[in-house]
Amino acid sequence: MAISDVKFVGFGAPNTEDNVQKLLSFCSEIGAESSYVTSPDGSQFADFNHGEIDWRKLTFGVHWLVNSSQTTLLGESPRSAWGAGMTIGELEGARVVMLIDIPTNPSQLGETWGAVIERIRQIHVLFFTPAALAAIAKIEEIHQEKLLHKIRLRGLTPHVCSYDPGTRKASIEHALGSTKIETKDRLEPLEWLARYLSNLPSAGTGAAGVESAALS
Repeated sequence: MAISDVKFVGFGAPNTEDNVQKLLSFCSEIGAESSYVTSPDGSQFADFNHGEIDWRKLTFGVHWLVNSSQTTLLGESPRSAWGAGMTIGELEGARVVMLIDIPTNPSQLGETWGAVIERIRQIHVLFFTPAALAAIAKIEEIHQEKLLHKIRLRGLTPHVCSYDPGTRKASIEHALGSTKIETKDRLEPLEWLARYLSNLPSAGTGAAGVESAALS
C-alpha cells in the first residue's frame, strides 16, 4: 500500500492550529489523504449541532480517525462529537488516534486525561508529546520510563508511543513488546507520528513492522 492510499480524518475546532490540524498537515505533506471535520460555518463550536456530522460516511474506508484530548475542554457539543466519532468510526473500521498534550490551562490536564481513560478501549494509537508524558507520569505516580508500558497494559491499547526530538528517540509499546528507535533526522513529535501512521498499514506484521514504520 502506498502512502497516497492511506486516509486520515481529524476532528477539532475551526480556525485553530491545534495538534490535530498539525498532524494532518504533516500527513498531507508526505502524500497521505487527510480531511478535517469541524463545526459548520456560522455556528459556535462549543454548542453546534454535533448530530449533523455524518460520522458513518466520514469514517467509511478511512484508516485513521485523529482526535485530541484537548477537544473535550471546548464544550459539550465538541465532547459529544469527539465520542460519537470514535464509536461510529470504530464500527466502520477506522482506527482511533488520540493525541495527548498539555492544555492551554495546564491545571486541566487531569480532566482531559480522565476523558481519555474513559474511552481508552476505543483507542488504537495513544500518542504523548514529551511534555505530556512527563506531566501524566506525575499524575499517575509512575516513573516516566515505565509510563507507556503501564498504560498499554492497563488499557490494552495496541500502540502507546512518544517521540523526543531532543534525543531523536521514538518509544512504542505494543502488543508484541517494546520498540525503541533513533531516527536519522530530528523531527517534530507530530511529524514523526505522521510518518509512523502513514507507513504502518504497509509495514508488515509483528515487531519488525512496527520498527520499520517507526524508522520511515
